[in-house]
Amino acid sequence: MRILLQFPQGLKMHALEETAKFEKEGHEVFLSATPCWGACDLALDEAQKIGADKLVHYGHAQFGDKPVVVKGVEIEYKLYPITADLEVLQKALPLLKPYKNLGLVTTVSHLHQLAEMKQILSSAGHFVLTTRGGLAILEGQVLGCDSSAADKLAGQVDAIVYFGGGEFHPLGIKSDKAVFAINPYARSAMQINDLLLRKRKKEQGMLIATSQAKRIGILLSTKSGQFNIKPAETAKKKLLAAGVPQVSILVTSEVDFSSLQDFNSFDAYLTTACPRLIDDAERVNKPIVNLSMLPRLLQIIEETK
Repeated sequence: MRILLQFPQGLKMHALEETAKFEKEGHEVFLSATPCWGACDLALDEAQKIGADKLVHYGHAQFGDKPVVVKGVEIEYKLYPITADLEVLQKALPLLKPYKNLGLVTTVSHLHQLAEMKQILSSAGHFVLTTRGGLAILEGQVLGCDSSAADKLAGQVDAIVYFGGGEFHPLGIKSDKAVFAINPYARSAMQINDLLLRKRKKEQGMLIATSQAKRIGILLSTKSGQFNIKPAETAKKKLLAAGVPQVSILVTSEVDFSSLQDFNSFDAYLTTACPRLIDDAERVNKPIVNLSMLPRLLQIIEETK
């Protein structure tokens, strides 16, 4: 069988190890060298170009309830569990003590430790809740673009606890409750509501700036989980109807900020691709807003006419 293996950026160092396993079974193995940012980013073009029978996508679970179906190519999501030291969660208990009911979320890499995390928190007297998100289909899982496993619990808990590396995932949480980030790699535990507030203020500023734009570029990604052509077309019609003089749809397989800067024509961008592109607006020196912000954008435009 001809197999294409695809790894996200943090797991590419394991590619040769996994290649050897498949080759030992007699398979012909290719490696995708294209940057991969998540389960929304399957290497389907590469798989079809090389005539692969199967695409094995590492490090992520299926994206959304509906599996991607491509004629002639079997798609397998292969989790790559990473066992983290939970001692930092134990040490964070005094920080969490004032909050009786906790919502708990983590990344797909640490979901196999979710029950143990719950036990640590429960033993300290907390009532711990988890739920499923939308695009993140596993219990307790959050994605950069889907924090609903945390947001859904807002009315039932006193605080949200995120366990995992970095700030990217917890900064996607939209709950107004206390939010804590427990990082087993930095061995840190901190409340991040000030960072969340700063992010929201930045987004509000970009929304206002975009409402004043005369030329808006709508970003349309061809990635498997980000291709939203109908919403992009609808957004264009609504913006033109609202009086924006120039609206264009920009199609790309990979959003390249240098390429966007080369246009040097647009005053602002609306992304129908990854919603976390707004975090990198500085790289294009123009405001970027999400598709979900379109109703509010149109309202502001109408109010300022």
